[in-house]
Amino acid sequence: MADKWLCFDFDGVIASYDGWKGFDVLGEPNLEVIKAMQTLNNKGYRITIFTTRMDTPVLRKWLYDNLVPYDSVNSNSHNPTHTSQKPIYHAVIDDRAVCYDGQPSDYLIHEILKLVDKAI
Repeated sequence: MADKWLCFDFDGVIASYDGWKGFDVLGEPNLEVIKAMQTLNNKGYRITIFTTRMDTPVLRKWLYDNLVPYDSVNSNSHNPTHTSQKPIYHAVIDDRAVCYDGQPSDYLIHEILKLVDKAI
């Protein structure tokens, strides 16, 4: 299989999240997500964790201690040269995302506002 990249968010996906508590205050592991990541990694998928958190030793230890497979954190080093900062991925897994698949604008707006209202 050619490299297929999956982009996972940390807070609210890999770990529980109930609001910012500090750089090195991390939520409990989401075992179902980690299990899915392990299965996908074993199938040959590459994983980047793309999060607003800084890549700290505490974060790396949390990932190691919780058996989270990954190839990179906050990196787009797998991108071809002359591309933007946004990492290339084949799927993104994020608790604050709307998947656009040709829906009409009213539906798209509804889904966006549902997430925005949830975040408030």
